[in-house]
Amino acid sequence: MYLIDTNVISELTKPSPSPAVMGWFANTAVQSIYISAVTLCEMQLGLTLLPAGKRKSALKIATDALIQEDFAQRCLSLDARCAPLYGKLAASQQQKGRACSVENAMIAAIALTHQFTLVTHNTKDFEGIDGLLLLNPWLSKAPTT
Repeated sequence: MYLIDTNVISELTKPSPSPAVMGWFANTAVQSIYISAVTLCEMQLGLTLLPAGKRKSALKIATDALIQEDFAQRCLSLDARCAPLYGKLAASQQQKGRACSVENAMIAAIALTHQFTLVTHNTKDFEGIDGLLLLNPWLSKAPTT
């Protein structure tokens, strides 16, 4: 099972997404791919900050379709089960001197709680998180820890 990071979803909304990413999606069972509520929040923030215009309108349509059609039933929340993992991993990363945004720590906690592999382009942001499997679809390699 896979949890998709925000940068992967953003890639799908581009006019010419990465062929490697599209290939990974084509070769992965759709029922095994999830997003998180944190990703939805990040996407809505990005859309809200864009200036009005054709690009924003097109991106909003693409994002809404992706969420409502593709991930409507496969969106994981940050809940009480995730909270202890969030605190533990955020503190651990801080103690190791590794930067970890609140959003990334939340996404990692959701992936760990559900025992999903996190699919992201920004693997460096999540390195050193105990037990978290990472997969970079731009490289199309097996998950790493």
